[in-house]
Amino acid sequence: METLESELTCPICLELFEDPLLLPCAHSLCFSCAHRILVSSCSSGESIEPITAFQCPTCRYVISLNHRGLDGLKRNVTLQNIIDRFQKASVSGPNSPSESRRERTYRPSSAMSSERIACQFCEQDPPRDAVKTCITCEVSYCDRCLRATHPNKKPFTSHRLVEPVPDTHLRGITCLDHENEKVNMYCVSDDQLICALCKLVGRHRDHQVASLNDRFEKLKQTLEMNLTNLVKRNSELENQMAKLIQICQQVEVRNRNICRSLEPGSSDPFGGICFTRVWLSHLE
Repeated sequence: METLESELTCPICLELFEDPLLLPCAHSLCFSCAHRILVSSCSSGESIEPITAFQCPTCRYVISLNHRGLDGLKRNVTLQNIIDRFQKASVSGPNSPSESRRERTYRPSSAMSSERIACQFCEQDPPRDAVKTCITCEVSYCDRCLRATHPNKKPFTSHRLVEPVPDTHLRGITCLDHENEKVNMYCVSDDQLICALCKLVGRHRDHQVASLNDRFEKLKQTLEMNLTNLVKRNSELENQMAKLIQICQQVEVRNRNICRSLEPGSSDPFGGICFTRVWLSHLE
């Protein structure tokens, strides 16, 4: 079921397809996501008047538009029907695949769950305690407000509900160029976190990009390697320091013995000669 859900996920919003368009390249895209691409192209100043084409986010195929714009593209009715059946199966119980996915998407810690979270939709003062946080809406709701705002029908059946979490844990990192978009990929060329719109219509469109997970794993491996080298180097330095301390102790013992041999009444009649030899040996 998890594999099926990934196949039903839009490459732009990373949610289940909603009102999917069937592109000429055979890939699909949410109508609203396609609209965002066109709006972003207009706002970037790269095009004037109606947009006549855009690139498929999956294969980069250029999609030509007629005078009807996005309405001229076919709706992927078959895909929408599959999603509808998938969503109905997902609400069958707490152990459903959809519920398991929601728990893996954001699982609050025990310290977080014990914190009082107020409903952000209540009009009363003070607001009631929240019982759920909607990851999709990024809002915490009490039981009454949750039932009022999330009826058991589309599109709310696909929203991800978790135990209440503070608002600061939901904001995430937003794109520097598109303030309403969350970063979901890494630009290798500029060493920068970017969103999908940056790659599709922004200044990173021709740059090499990688997924955040791939970048995280590479950074993790680099840090682990550097840490291993530092530990090894530290061990070598400690060994060198131990040897230097041992040499210093030996020199101090030898120095004390020489000083005693030079004292008046010393039993060593050749103390001066020994001292001279030791002194000369240190000069060599």
